[in-house]
Amino acid sequence: MGFRPTLDRRELARLAAIASAAAALGKPAFASAQNVQATADAGATATVEAEGVQVSEEIEGKINVSWWTHNNPAFVNGNNALIAAFEAANPDIHIVYQYFPYDVFVQKLQTGYASQTVADIQQMFGTWVTEYARNQLLDPVPEEMASTIEERFWSPATGAYHFQDAYYGLPKEYNLENGGLLVNPALLQEAGITESPTTWQELIDDAVAATKYDDNGLLSQAGLAFINNDTICFTFLSMILQQGANYFQEDGIHVDFKQDAAIKAWQDLTDLATKYKVDSSQAYSGETEELFFRGGAAMCAKGPWAIAYGLELYPDFDFRYDPIPVYAGDELKFAAESGWGEVVNARASDEVKAAAWKFIDFMTQDDNARVWNKATSTVPALQSLNNDPELIEATPGLETSFACLPYGQWVGLVGDRDRFWEYVRDAFSNVELGRMDVEEAMSSCQDQINAMIDENMGP
Repeated sequence: MGFRPTLDRRELARLAAIASAAAALGKPAFASAQNVQATADAGATATVEAEGVQVSEEIEGKINVSWWTHNNPAFVNGNNALIAAFEAANPDIHIVYQYFPYDVFVQKLQTGYASQTVADIQQMFGTWVTEYARNQLLDPVPEEMASTIEERFWSPATGAYHFQDAYYGLPKEYNLENGGLLVNPALLQEAGITESPTTWQELIDDAVAATKYDDNGLLSQAGLAFINNDTICFTFLSMILQQGANYFQEDGIHVDFKQDAAIKAWQDLTDLATKYKVDSSQAYSGETEELFFRGGAAMCAKGPWAIAYGLELYPDFDFRYDPIPVYAGDELKFAAESGWGEVVNARASDEVKAAAWKFIDFMTQDDNARVWNKATSTVPALQSLNNDPELIEATPGLETSFACLPYGQWVGLVGDRDRFWEYVRDAFSNVELGRMDVEEAMSSCQDQINAMIDENMGP
C-alpha cells in the first residue's frame, strides 16, 4: 500500500513519545527520533520499543482479542482505561494489548496484513482505512451497529471508514486542522493589539503588525505562522469551500484548481507570504507549532491537537486558542480527514470478530468515548459529545473547535494522501520563491494531482 502519513496531526503520536523519552534521558525535548535512539543510553530502550510493548498476554479459557496501537502516551493511557472498564463488564473477553512506536506501527500494519499476522483489532488513522477496505482486508461493521453510524457520528469523521456501501470501522475522533488560531497575547500586545482578529482583513492587519524582521531583512518573528503541508492544504481547500465552490470536478474524483474560486483562494493564501510577508519558509526549520511555542510567532494557524502539544511540552506558556476568522461567506466551511479509530481484521474467527466489535461498540458509547477523548485531548467523533463541559474543562480552547464542527465535510478520496499534500505545498513554494505565478502553479498542481489520482484509482 503506497501511503505514508506526514507529520502534524498523525505524527503527534511519535512526537509525544520522543518528548517523553527525551525527558527521561535528560535530552532536549525536540531531539529527533534518530538522535534520541542514537544515544548510548537510549540504545537498549530503542531496541525494546522497536519490538513493541506487550501489555497483556492471552488468558486460557477466555476469548482473547489482540489489539495493536501506536505508543502516544496519552493514547495508551486512554486505551488501558477502556480495556479495564470493558473487561470488568465482560469477564469472558480478554484484550491482548500491544503498542508500538509510530513508525514501527505503520510498518507493522502493512507487513502484518501481508503476512496474515496482524492483530484482531488495530487503531488505524481514518485516511488509511479506505485502502485497506478496498483490498478486502477489513471486516465490515455489523449491520446493527452500522445502522446508527450516520446519526451518531460527524460525517467527516466517518467518511474514510465508508467504502462501497459499507463501513469498515468506527472513529474515535473528529480530526480537523481548521477553525482555530494559536495566539500569544504578549506578542500581540507588543504590537498594540489587545483582541484577536474577527475578520480576514483584521487577521492580515494584525499579522503584519506583529511580524518582525532583523537588520539583515530576515524574519525574526512570524505574525502568522502557517507554512507547513497540512495548514497550507487544508486552508486552501477551506477557502474554496467558503466561496461556495467545490475543489473536485463534477466527477467527484479529479480536482479543479483552475476555476476562479481556486485561483482567488491561492492568490490570497500565497499573498500572506509574498505580499504581506507574515511568514517565510526560509526563516526557520521545523513545524509551525514548535515555532509558536518557542515564542517565535504571534499567531499560528493549527488544528486543536496543538493545544495538547503545547500543554504537554510547554505547561507554563501563556497562550489562547481562538476562532480563526471566516475567509468568505458567513460559515467556516472546511474539509477534514477521518481520524483515529478501530478496525477489525477480516481473517479473524467469527467468535473473535464478535468480541472485537463488542469492544469497539463499548469504546464508542458516550461515557467511554468521553474518557478516551479526555485522556487524549482529541475532538470527539460523536455528535452527542459536542460542547461537552467535561471535555472543555480538560482541554481549554476546545470550545473553539466544537463551534465549527457542523461546518466540516469529509475531504474525499484524495488518492495518495501524501503526494496530494506535497503537490499543493510545492505549488506554494513555487509562488513564494517566484518560480511560477499563481495560475501556473495551480495548473501544474492540478495536473500532478489528477495524474496521481488516475494512477491510484483509475481514470
